[in-house]
Amino acid sequence: MNIERVQFLTVPVTDQAKVRDFYVGKLGFDLLVDVSGPHGPFFMVGPCRLSTADVDADIAELRAQGIGVGDAEKMPWGRVTSLKDPDGNAMGLLDPSGYGNWPR
Repeated sequence: MNIERVQFLTVPVTDQAKVRDFYVGKLGFDLLVDVSGPHGPFFMVGPCRLSTADVDADIAELRAQGIGVGDAEKMPWGRVTSLKDPDGNAMGLLDPSGYGNWPR
C-alpha cells in the first residue's frame, strides 16, 4: 500500500452556499476553488484534516458560533472530538499526542 495522504474528499451537500459558509466562514478553511463545473457548481476548501494544538479552546469557539461539538475524549493518539457540517457530515478534530510518531 502506497497511500500517503488524502488529496481531497467529495462530500454531498444540499445547499452549497450554506456549507461553503460553514467551512470557510466558521471553520476558517481557505476557499481554494469556486467554479461552475461540468456537473454544476463546485468548490474546494482546505485543509482536509482538522488538527489543533488546543482542542478545548476550539470546542469553546465552535460552540460560541452555534456549532454542535462534543466534549473532548482522551485517546492514546490524543484528545479528540467530533462535529458535523450543516448536512450532517461528521468530522473529527484532533489535538494529537506523540503516540505513533516514528522513530521513537
